[in-house]
Amino acid sequence: MYVSVDRQVPADAFLSCWDGASEQTLDAALARPARRCIEAELLDRSAETYEGADLSTDKVLSLVITTRSAYRHSVVKTYVQALGERLALTEDLRIRVYSAVQEALMNAVLHGNLRIDGGLRGSLDGLIAAQAIIETKLESPQIGSSMIRLDADWTSSALAITVRDSGDGYDYSGVRPAAEDGMSGRGLEILQVFSDRVTVLNGGTTVRLEFQLCP
Repeated sequence: MYVSVDRQVPADAFLSCWDGASEQTLDAALARPARRCIEAELLDRSAETYEGADLSTDKVLSLVITTRSAYRHSVVKTYVQALGERLALTEDLRIRVYSAVQEALMNAVLHGNLRIDGGLRGSLDGLIAAQAIIETKLESPQIGSSMIRLDADWTSSALAITVRDSGDGYDYSGVRPAAEDGMSGRGLEILQVFSDRVTVLNGGTTVRLEFQLCP
């Protein structure tokens, strides 16, 4: 479904709206010619979100969703499928892209927007407690509706995917791969294993993942 910011006429042929209901409706919303897709709950913020966006190239695919939908739906699987319809991805690269983006998205959800303590997931009791906290926060209009944005852009030789959350960031300067003190170190290590390059930006609220494409 293609919509304008005022939801009345289809003024932007490249902007689509996802109803947030299922992976099937997300797949439809991400179908060509969409270059930008935003969840209906966030549609009123689309003008601000995409201010100055460059639509001169078709080698982009952006998705803006709520934290609630990012946690409850298989968003990354559907997003990577949509990318695979726009550029050639080998099966190995598809798996790597999915694994890296899924990890980055879950970090954005749990640690960025929901601010879940990674230490809670170190035991069964902690996991139970964490799940209860997550569900409570997802029901909060302010937290559950906070934005997460995925942006992909590519050339003939490289693909880059950026994941942005709405959190306060973190001090990543001292984070070591496989750090013993939490999920951030292990998460960074996972990103580095599956991506050709990982860049942390904007105080930790943004992660850019880069992949080399086969010639």
